[in-house]
Amino acid sequence: MIKTEAIVLHTIHYRDHSYIVHLFTREQGRINCLVKGSKQKLALSPVLMQPLSLIDIVLDNRANKTFQYIRESSPTSLLNTVPYDPIKNSIALFLSEILHKTLRESDKENALFDFVKESILFFDTTTKGFANFHLVFLIKMTYFLGFFPNLSQFHDGVYFDMLNSQFTEQNNNPHTLNVEETEAFAHLMRMDYDNMQVFSLSRNQRNTILEHILTYYRLHLPEFGTVKSLDILQQLFA
Repeated sequence: MIKTEAIVLHTIHYRDHSYIVHLFTREQGRINCLVKGSKQKLALSPVLMQPLSLIDIVLDNRANKTFQYIRESSPTSLLNTVPYDPIKNSIALFLSEILHKTLRESDKENALFDFVKESILFFDTTTKGFANFHLVFLIKMTYFLGFFPNLSQFHDGVYFDMLNSQFTEQNNNPHTLNVEETEAFAHLMRMDYDNMQVFSLSRNQRNTILEHILTYYRLHLPEFGTVKSLDILQQLFA
């Protein structure tokens, strides 16, 4: 048996009263779990299966099995707004999909786990000015994934080469942002959760920046693919 903190990424209904739950855990990285239950009881309550839920679980860890089994579960911290606020829930759905695509199975990464957990807790307690939260989250996560740009190279008039993660004087490949786009990207890298509300962006500006970030992820994570929840997210905020 293994006891660990976990973050819910994705849940699929599976046969009668069972579920397949994809989790990011502190002890084992991303794992796939089977939650068996009856009409009376599940080892993981449906309330705790919401995207980005923070839970403590006890796993029946068996070698060479496709799924691990959750034997017990309880909330690490109950989220008070993310599951119930339609806008926050849409952002949570988007970020959980990003995490599911980004994290590899059996990658244990405590620093990344702490970053994600602390980000979720901050997001849950924020009541206004969170329109840029997902942008800050995605940029900050590149630090843990190994392709955070070196902002010290930035100055007026340069280009950002997304393929090589560097600012450059030359616009010499199709994955290079123009000067205006580069300035917006560098601007974003100066954001954090404490100051993101002072950066005023229109919906079109925010969506354009998001498209660039997702392209950046695809260049460095070849299996990243299409984000299904993107369309809903792009309709949020004025």
